[in-house]
Amino acid sequence: MKKNSEREPDLIQYRLEYSLNDDLPSERFFMATDPRDALSQLAYSCIKHIPVDSLSENEQDCFVKAFSNPTKPFLEKPDLLEVPKPIPDIDFPEPEPAPPATDEKSLDESNQDDFSEDGFVDIQDTESAVATPDLQPKPDPAAEHKLKQEERLAEIVKIEKQNQELLERYEKLNNKTRRIMEWFTPRIEIMTFEEHNRWTDSWTSIEYPLEPNEEDDSPNLEDSQVEKDPIG
Repeated sequence: MKKNSEREPDLIQYRLEYSLNDDLPSERFFMATDPRDALSQLAYSCIKHIPVDSLSENEQDCFVKAFSNPTKPFLEKPDLLEVPKPIPDIDFPEPEPAPPATDEKSLDESNQDDFSEDGFVDIQDTESAVATPDLQPKPDPAAEHKLKQEERLAEIVKIEKQNQELLERYEKLNNKTRRIMEWFTPRIEIMTFEEHNRWTDSWTSIEYPLEPNEEDDSPNLEDSQVEKDPIG
């Protein structure tokens, strides 16, 4: 029995005639899966014209997504780390007092008494004294509970710091992408956008901007608050 293999999407040829920053019109052909994919390729080809020193791979991807599908969020908020669950408070009884320490002098006198009148040691009493183990201090439940609380608080501080760093990177990437779009959007003019039909060997005009996808019900980029800082 043959295994079902997923068929790769057919590539379609698209033609775009556009002008960037009031320059002379340029014509580009792209092999893409759909019109948005063609716009993504156009955006990638225009990155070198954006007045920034360099863009990281993530910054390029965000810019391309923002341009090709402006009604859809180009960047998802990061999933923040969860803090440890609270440790319930417990009322512990007062610790038992420690047993009194054995006086060495008393122990020596006791050993003297172990000798019989004829000078021999009472072996039974001596073995009993030697076999008695030293009493080890019992663990303090209250101290252990307090230590767990302190470890939890230290872990919370660590996690909150990591979450703050995640949010700062998100905000930085989000704001930089929006500033790039503020510069790029009014400077790009698409005059011709066509899709090639290989069966009829003809070109079909595509209306630009593209209509939002049905699942794209997010607010438009222009409706969101954008920092007015220069690109950089």
